[in-house]
Amino acid sequence: MSSLGTLLGRLVRLSARAGRRNKPSQRALREIREALDAMPDGLAFFDADDRLVLWNHRYAEVNPELSSNLEVGMSFLEIIRIGLDEGLYTDAIGREEAWIAERMESRKALSTTMEQRIAGDRWMRVSDRRTAAGGIVTVCNDITDLKNDAAALAEARDAAQAASSAKSQFLANMSHEIRTPLNGVIGLVQAMGKTELSAGQREMLDLIQSSGRTLQVLLSDILDLARVESGRLQLAEDSFDLGGAVREAARLYESSAAEKGLQFFVEIEPEADRWITGDVVRIKQILTNLVSNAVKFTATGFVSLTAATVPDRNGFPALQFSVEDTGIGFDSETRDRLFSRFEQADGAITRKFGGSGLGLAISRQLAEMMDGHLDCESEPGGGSAFILTIPFRAVEAPAAVDVLQVARPDGENPPVRVLLADDHPVNRKVVELILAQAGVALTTVEDGARAVQACRDADFDLILMDMQMPVMDGLTATREIRLHEAAMGLPRIPVVMLTANALPEHIASAEAAGADRHLAKPFDANDLLGLVFALPRAAAKAMAA
Repeated sequence: MSSLGTLLGRLVRLSARAGRRNKPSQRALREIREALDAMPDGLAFFDADDRLVLWNHRYAEVNPELSSNLEVGMSFLEIIRIGLDEGLYTDAIGREEAWIAERMESRKALSTTMEQRIAGDRWMRVSDRRTAAGGIVTVCNDITDLKNDAAALAEARDAAQAASSAKSQFLANMSHEIRTPLNGVIGLVQAMGKTELSAGQREMLDLIQSSGRTLQVLLSDILDLARVESGRLQLAEDSFDLGGAVREAARLYESSAAEKGLQFFVEIEPEADRWITGDVVRIKQILTNLVSNAVKFTATGFVSLTAATVPDRNGFPALQFSVEDTGIGFDSETRDRLFSRFEQADGAITRKFGGSGLGLAISRQLAEMMDGHLDCESEPGGGSAFILTIPFRAVEAPAAVDVLQVARPDGENPPVRVLLADDHPVNRKVVELILAQAGVALTTVEDGARAVQACRDADFDLILMDMQMPVMDGLTATREIRLHEAAMGLPRIPVVMLTANALPEHIASAEAAGADRHLAKPFDANDLLGLVFALPRAAAKAMAA
């Protein structure tokens, strides 16, 4: 800008000399004016007294309302008053004198840039820069298109955010609506499995349970996709029996493999058959996806799942899971896109074998979140091998506890008093059948308001609280129970949110309301029994300490 000021200063001097008929100066003046008129920015030069000396064509173009009134020698104040009379400055309407004072004050600064709204939904960016001689160079640009583009982008962003919010709400609702009946199916099957059944009934029950687990995996895949996209998926850090988890994941598909006449191998090295720290749910999710695909795409031969300890790329201990099969395989082109969402080998496979095409994509993303990786090797007709590698963090195994034996009432262990609040009769029956195995003293209510009243009328060792209920929801009921405990000086009763609301924000809301645990439907009977036994004992120890 200093060079521009020098140029303008020279132009002023040349103008004076041109007035004395100096022909070379007139030529230089004409060349400089042509250069100024060719500039893409509107430009006006004011002297030390803030009076207009010259301006270029672009300045007149971006200020068409002022162009016919511009004269050499007029002050900047006169120019903006003309603009006010023309109603140009929408921000000044109703406060003209105050606006003038603000504009002139900002102009006194050494350098200022402002965005000014002009009548007719136009926007100008105006920059004032002071020259070394005390003059002011004013540069104007019409930024209406930029403003309109920014507004369109903001509108598109808001629409995208609204769509994302609607999608999240839809997924939350669908999660709840699907998990609730699925919990009834899986829970009743688990309870029925502990009764005396004929061989045929046992076979039908196994098929129902297998179908229920398949639906549960599909639901988890859909929800996990949304969580990964939004960055809200969080991994747990718990201790668990790795060998048991691997065998359980494989056991789900043993019968399917047997039905197809496949050999099914599970091999776990002794070094890997121990307790580790990690997210057992996600590891089993990846393994079940891989084993399920292997059984699905293999017509003859075998499917194997192996677990071993290996050094990772940096030499640190790692776990390596390999799922191999003698199935249809795939070529290198298919391999490149196999981990993409909604992808399988080809459309014919999708029609023949089914599936959402989400499992492998989510499995690779989960592996990366665990600081591991998932890859594969295959050739058409030659089978496939999928290899999962994750960090190996071994821990000591906890002391074994027989949940049912400890929880079952006797002379030394009175029955655990449990309050269940759930508006769905099937869910209440499922919990009743499961807890009957442990001899639990169960009280059931149908909404949160009745749960609060029950806590005021009787003592309980544990509360199982649904989240979505009529009259009063589970979060409000939990807060009311905590307030009652504090007001009456009562011990804190452990509260487990036993709910189909399973998204991370639901878990956070439950914790904020005062819940101690969150168990999502459909749940495993052993997980519920473990909480019924463990939480009251932990609360009793805390009271005694």
